[in-house]
Amino acid sequence: MNHFVRLLTIFLLLTVSITLNAQEDKKLTKKEAGVLLEKAEMNFELKNYLDALDQYTALYEYKKNDLYYKLMMGICLTYDPDQKLKAIEIIEQVKVTNPEYNLVNFYLGKAYAVNYEFDKAVNLFNMFLSAATAEDAGQKVLADQMIQNCKNAKEILADTVKQNVIVNIKYPINSQYSEYVPVISADESVMIYTYRGVKSTGADKVDQSQGSEGYTEDVFISYKNNGEWTEPKSIGDNINSDGHDAAIALSVDGQTLFIYKSEGNNLGDIYVSYLKGKEWSKPEKLKGDINSNKSWEGSASLAANGNTLYFASDRDGGFGGRDIYKAELQENGEWGNVMNLGPNVNTTYNDDAPFIHPDNISLYFSSQGHTSIGGYDIFSTTKDEYGGFSTPVNMGYPINTIDDNRYFVLSASGKTGYYSGGGENSIGEQDIFKIEAGKIDKPVLALLLGKVYFDDVETGSFMNLYNNEEGELEGTFKSNDETGKYVMALKPGRYEIEVELESGQIVRDSIRLDEITEYVVLKKDFRIYSDTNMVASNNKSLEDILAAELAKDGKTIDTLFTDNVKTEIKLEGMTAGRSIKLENILYDFDKATLTTTSKVELDRLATILEEQSEIKIEISSHTDAKRNIEAAKRIFKRKGVPYTKEAHDKMSGTYNQRLSQRRAQSVVNYLVKKGIAKSRLVAKGYGEAKPVATNDTDEGRQLNRRTEFKVLEDK
Repeated sequence: MNHFVRLLTIFLLLTVSITLNAQEDKKLTKKEAGVLLEKAEMNFELKNYLDALDQYTALYEYKKNDLYYKLMMGICLTYDPDQKLKAIEIIEQVKVTNPEYNLVNFYLGKAYAVNYEFDKAVNLFNMFLSAATAEDAGQKVLADQMIQNCKNAKEILADTVKQNVIVNIKYPINSQYSEYVPVISADESVMIYTYRGVKSTGADKVDQSQGSEGYTEDVFISYKNNGEWTEPKSIGDNINSDGHDAAIALSVDGQTLFIYKSEGNNLGDIYVSYLKGKEWSKPEKLKGDINSNKSWEGSASLAANGNTLYFASDRDGGFGGRDIYKAELQENGEWGNVMNLGPNVNTTYNDDAPFIHPDNISLYFSSQGHTSIGGYDIFSTTKDEYGGFSTPVNMGYPINTIDDNRYFVLSASGKTGYYSGGGENSIGEQDIFKIEAGKIDKPVLALLLGKVYFDDVETGSFMNLYNNEEGELEGTFKSNDETGKYVMALKPGRYEIEVELESGQIVRDSIRLDEITEYVVLKKDFRIYSDTNMVASNNKSLEDILAAELAKDGKTIDTLFTDNVKTEIKLEGMTAGRSIKLENILYDFDKATLTTTSKVELDRLATILEEQSEIKIEISSHTDAKRNIEAAKRIFKRKGVPYTKEAHDKMSGTYNQRLSQRRAQSVVNYLVKKGIAKSRLVAKGYGEAKPVATNDTDEGRQLNRRTEFKVLEDK
């Protein structure tokens, strides 16, 4: 029994002069009542309020003159979604009987607050504070916080976001027990969540309970089939144990799962499990600086590129309670460079449950601070180009209520969100809710998904994603070993994708998404063959897939771009020696294959050449001089040749010249197909030999990667 309950028991027993000789219900003996009281107080301490409510109610029926039983029953009623209104009536009766007892004002204020009667709640909290003593220090802090919550609630509820339609997803996910922390794959095909109830591992070893607190946490999984969630199942014995095992984060592709585990005296750490075919591996504790033996780490979210993990911890050095941090994946596989997200995100209260959207800009989290209207509320903030975060915004009612609302996740499209909460719309203690429609800013990104095949059999592979603007490795992913499935979320930019089997076979592609203004889904299967002649004919380019996807809605690639500058070639002044840069001439990665966007631009050039029939031109292709060291090392390794800088530079210069020659020739070949005489066209590849800007900056390298035409004759 805690200090407050012990003092309250003594006070009420002395003040009201209740004796053990009061009239008793014959259904309980004195000994049975003593045992029941011990269980009730234990459940109350463990926050198992529903079981405590049943027990205090039985004790109240046993002795209806005992104000302690009545008050404790009333306090527990504030946690019952179906009976919390009754809490006001019960605690009011205690106050009338014993008006001098000040702590009753605190609990009556809370009863009014959970029933959305905020003015009455504030008055009662102020009454409590005006008479509070040093022994009430803990309740004084809570009263101050609840007064601010009530003020926030009045303001936020007055501006209800009616566009947000919230539904309890109910069967088959939710039950009378607790379901919470939903995590979803970016394509929303799988949901993994935390369950705590009679189906938990080890539940047969404890007394059956109406509430969830008596059980340990387990991880459950459900799949979306024809728009409906399937009957959830335990994720398996590799993950679930007799201890607390909770799902807390899932990678974009649904193949890396982060787990919270608490065993023995451990305060709670973050573990990771990988999907091997259709089975999840045994969780391993994260290596590096995230977990600490002296603190709790219990929620997390992985950025789309897999290199940054956002997590919550109550470690020393924070702003108060739990704070949100981020860590970077190091080359040795450990997590390091841990940084607190700072005072814009973190408060003196608990800040928890981060979720970084696949767009890598939008961060959602739960907080008891900021402008919370009660318990944890869900907030959103956005990351700027320097890595800082904007002032968090309360997501408003009906997402946020007077009850705890936490663990918000949002699909890649931004159309559907999930979170966990309680309250009057809950069928259990904690349920999972869905935002069917909402006033949530829609992300701008492309979801790339499909399968990888080898000789038409689904297979696992490594998938390297390069940022084509900077030549940097954006992230390394894997397709599933058994199903071949992969998912990537690509924010605006230009990308090169390299798919490599363990046996060394490689297929590549590229995509331009640097100016997209909306969410788009691209479905592509990468097919690799032992007969390399079959690769090209069985791999449609991403540019063509993007064009086909847009055509379904009557759009073209150009409609995606807000600043798609077209080359304006003036007919006059076409004199010999004049060079003109061609915009939007793009190629598949490491190939001379023209993209759909390039063909649109070259059609304009063909029209000019038809009108200027006496002009002869040179098509020149140029590259930058940046060395992709990691890619080169893999090439040397496959060839069995030692890697050196000198060999790399020689290979790069020769390779770039040959590649640029092939690319220039591909432009000539296209123009010939458009009816331009071959004798009027010359293809010339210069590689990296004629830069127009420095190769030391991203901007300079972008200028150097260009295709031009030069007038050779103008008879």
